[in-house]
Amino acid sequence: MESSRASLIESVENTLESSLGSIASVNTDLKVLSINAKIQAARVGALGAGFGVVANEMGNLASHTEAIIADLRISIKGMMNNLIELENGVRGQRLAQMAAYNIEIVDRSLYERSCDVRWWATDGAIVDAAMSISKGQIDFASQRMGVILDAYSVYFDIILCDMRGNILCNGRPGKYQCAGLNMGQTAWFNRAVAAKNGSEYGFEGPLTSALAGGKNTLVFSCGVRDRGQAYGKLQGVLGVVLNWDALGREVLLQTQKALSAEAEEPVKCYICRTDGVILSSTEAFTRDDKIALENLSNIIQSKFTTYRGSNGQVLLIGVGLSRGFEAYKTGWASIITEAMDRRDVQRHSQWSGK
Repeated sequence: MESSRASLIESVENTLESSLGSIASVNTDLKVLSINAKIQAARVGALGAGFGVVANEMGNLASHTEAIIADLRISIKGMMNNLIELENGVRGQRLAQMAAYNIEIVDRSLYERSCDVRWWATDGAIVDAAMSISKGQIDFASQRMGVILDAYSVYFDIILCDMRGNILCNGRPGKYQCAGLNMGQTAWFNRAVAAKNGSEYGFEGPLTSALAGGKNTLVFSCGVRDRGQAYGKLQGVLGVVLNWDALGREVLLQTQKALSAEAEEPVKCYICRTDGVILSSTEAFTRDDKIALENLSNIIQSKFTTYRGSNGQVLLIGVGLSRGFEAYKTGWASIITEAMDRRDVQRHSQWSGK
């Protein structure tokens, strides 16, 4: 645990300082004894000349020992500082590894969601409903989407729109009564309409959506084409409404739990855009909030770094940038911050002059 490491360093430092203090105390006594010996040697004149030589050597020895003690104090402080810096480097790498893991999990999961919507857009029941727009086919498509949702807990809903963006049906009509709403102005709908073939998909979010009762969602979309063929005529748009918090925030909470078990100082985890806008966090945030780190563009270029905020707080920061999975890449970043142990900050400030 971090607290045990900090306590051990503090204990070693205190033990060494105590030992040096004891040596310094003995050395002071030696210097006093040397001075007294010189005085006594001077009083007895020529008879004390030999004793005076010994007294001088005792004084020289005390001065030499005093210099050694001063050098040792400087060396010990320097070694302790280096030990802390080394440990911070190891801890920083740990944060960076966990941040990279976070964003990789998100990328992989969202890639799978893009595969889902493209696959389900070719489902016979969904294609038939988009092509015929008959009540019987629409009801059957709604039932079919409900079956799919029962097997995929990551989704709030699946919706089918006509070419004007009107929702024909959804997979959970009893929970989300969205049939008849128009999605024609949404980015995810228009991106699916603009796609050249069934291999392309649309995407929008995170956003709070009426499709999920105002909860945080990501929406993936794909064109529903004639007979489910990749280059068939576009007949409608399928949208899958992802429960974003169940993915992003849950990943971050698991990471926070693991890292907090290793440290007594606060650990915070974020997923954000590279401009700092927070997309998910273990902390409360509102839409368009930015992560409170200055010079973020420089921070995200390094895997880990030490950061001192304008309020004097010192953080270790680990960063993971989206590398993508298969053909999918969010372009987002995972950032983890951990407050430095207050004792380490005090030593760091004292030893490095910062």
